Amino acid sequence: MSFLVSKRFDLLWIIGPSFFSSLFVLIFSSFTNTPQEMSPLYWLVFVVFIDVSHVWSTLFRTYLHKENKIRFQKELWLVPLFCYGGGVILHSFGYIVFWRVLAYLAVFHFIRQQYGIFKLYSRKENVTNRFVKIDLVTIYTATIIPLLIWHVRGPQEIHWFINGDFLYFPEPTYTFYLQILAILILGAYGFKEFIILRSSFFSPKNLFLYGTYLSWWLGIVWLNNDWSFTITNVVSHGIPYFALIYIYNLKSRENLIWPKSLPMICIFIFLFILGYLEEGLWDIFIWKEHTQIFPIFKSTVLIENSALLALVVPLLTLPQSTHYILDGFIWKQNNTEY
Repeated sequence: MSFLVSKRFDLLWIIGPSFFSSLFVLIFSSFTNTPQEMSPLYWLVFVVFIDVSHVWSTLFRTYLHKENKIRFQKELWLVPLFCYGGGVILHSFGYIVFWRVLAYLAVFHFIRQQYGIFKLYSRKENVTNRFVKIDLVTIYTATIIPLLIWHVRGPQEIHWFINGDFLYFPEPTYTFYLQILAILILGAYGFKEFIILRSSFFSPKNLFLYGTYLSWWLGIVWLNNDWSFTITNVVSHGIPYFALIYIYNLKSRENLIWPKSLPMICIFIFLFILGYLEEGLWDIFIWKEHTQIFPIFKSTVLIENSALLALVVPLLTLPQSTHYILDGFIWKQNNTEY
């Protein structure tokens, strides 16, 4: 079995989060009615300290990384400018246009991360190209088919960023056929993996695949509520991303523009503070939904002018949009992802 760091580390921080978040949601749903919205504490932990903060962790692979700062010098300047300029243009066409494009960009980023980590666990396999293609189709099936089901079910409770950010093509009968297709693809993968190759059912690669299927299908298809979707989606994406940043950039701080004497916990506190401040700015200028979490941002400065919103909203989303696009560059080494 080929773990990235060790059995304990990988199971806890890379493979485990999909299972842990799914188990948490299932247990919670079994003993009480699923909440219609996240409580302030849940929102602070899952959205601010995991989702938003993991976006800022990209700093340690880009702007605070000596080698990558030189290697990707052009991209590190052009991508933020492109994201902001493009965001202003999109928002000028309407806020739903802006959020819709950002939502699909985020979806692409989330899908590609699952593929990238799966590929990491497959990197030492010596198999034919046909089997590689089966792996490719299977890991993409784990994420794309739940999203297709989301689209064909039509408008519902769950959303990515805001209500209506996805395009819908209501055709509920397609849900059944998409689930059958997923079962057939997973069956082909199982036949290849366990009958032909005699692989271990509990190999890191297979465990990661099961976790991806579980977390994506549970929140989107089976439970189909925003609370469950948010927790499974955020945890299964954000925690492994933190782990990858740790493995490749924080474990050895030789290339970081960061005081080596400071303990590791200071890095994560730094990221949590950035995430907290970012969401505080969102709350004071745009949403005004979590004033109890941001007492230092209590004054009301809600922006309602559409022209000003077109300038401010793309600026506030710049960490996210930059993170999504830069990931296409920073996780490729010698034309091999990760």
